[in-house]
Amino acid sequence: MNIKFRKYFIQSGSLKAKVSYSLNRHISGKPCVTVYAKDYVSTLSKIFASAQNDTDISTDYFDKDRVRFFEGDEHYAEVLRLAR
Repeated sequence: MNIKFRKYFIQSGSLKAKVSYSLNRHISGKPCVTVYAKDYVSTLSKIFASAQNDTDISTDYFDKDRVRFFEGDEHYAEVLRLAR
């Protein structure tokens, strides 16, 4: 899969997800970069199967998609560069 990472979006084929990047540390203590979707369209979860969304429709709570990249992950170096 050819994925292009840009400052304000991630693109894979015809899918384009508007995103923001956050450099942080996971609860496990590992450094990571979290990529947040800027909309509720779920395009980010179509690009990455590991994307999370904790929406609870029964309580009217909507969350945007997010995906985390840890040190050693395939795209970590690229998203780290964009998060700085």
